[in-house]
Amino acid sequence: MGMFLFLRRLLSVVYLMTHPAVPVHLKVLPVLAFIYLVFPRDLWFDFRAFGFLDDFIVGGLFIGTFVNKGWARVLEAQRKRDDTIPAEFRVINEDDPSSPDDASSPDDAPSDAAHDTDAPDAGSAPTSDLRG
Repeated sequence: MGMFLFLRRLLSVVYLMTHPAVPVHLKVLPVLAFIYLVFPRDLWFDFRAFGFLDDFIVGGLFIGTFVNKGWARVLEAQRKRDDTIPAEFRVINEDDPSSPDDASSPDDAPSDAAHDTDAPDAGSAPTSDLRG
């Protein structure tokens, strides 16, 4: 199970290093973690198991920070790229006498020129399909 999590984290690092949404200052963290792991001077001398403890701590902090902040940037970029717009709409049937627009009395009805479907009213939405 631990090897699976390690490989998953490693593949995540590889993916995030190549993703354009992750800035360069974050991509430096895995490089610094690798340099710290292979550099001969450490915070503690590498003697038995105690010396490798600082390598795991520093490497884990650098890689963990990179993965968490990198995925946040990737998800933020995907949300910005999403081209859907949240909106509310309602369907108005012109033939239905119970629609809210036709609820006015016949005395208040405007002239036939105002109901011309070829020329939209000022301030109203166009009647044609915009996807055209």
